[in-house]
Amino acid sequence: MKTRFTLAFALIGACCFAQEPATKEEKSTVTVQPVIVVDGIKYLRSDSANALQKLNPEKIREIKVLRGQEAINLYGEDGKSGVIVVTTKAGSTAKPLYLLDGKRVEDLSSVDPTDIQSIEVIKDAVKLLPFGDEGKWGVIKITSKKKNYFR
Repeated sequence: MKTRFTLAFALIGACCFAQEPATKEEKSTVTVQPVIVVDGIKYLRSDSANALQKLNPEKIREIKVLRGQEAINLYGEDGKSGVIVVTTKAGSTAKPLYLLDGKRVEDLSSVDPTDIQSIEVIKDAVKLLPFGDEGKWGVIKITSKKKNYFR
């Protein structure tokens, strides 16, 4: 239990301090912080410490540290300082919130794919705030061509 918690913070420290600034002047002024992703939710650097403090070490299934081009390919410019991806035991069964024309749906099997106009996937932590706990694993917004699929 304590081992996983210690490992998590050791990985964070390794990722934070392993990055080298571009110039000598930056060494004294730049603090490099990785992006933290917990069960698919990306936390802003200012929220990352808070996200890790709320984790129960016994609930952690896996921790990955991404650096270099792999982190940039997956997370864009945010990933250039590294990414720590934490998967919890509960996160492996978590499902996103599905909205069809603004209404929550559990089963999409009745939706004809030819009736779909657009699909928007929301994963950013800030954009998920309006959806509360229901949207913490992401939101998939589907807009039908009929604009109100339920009528």
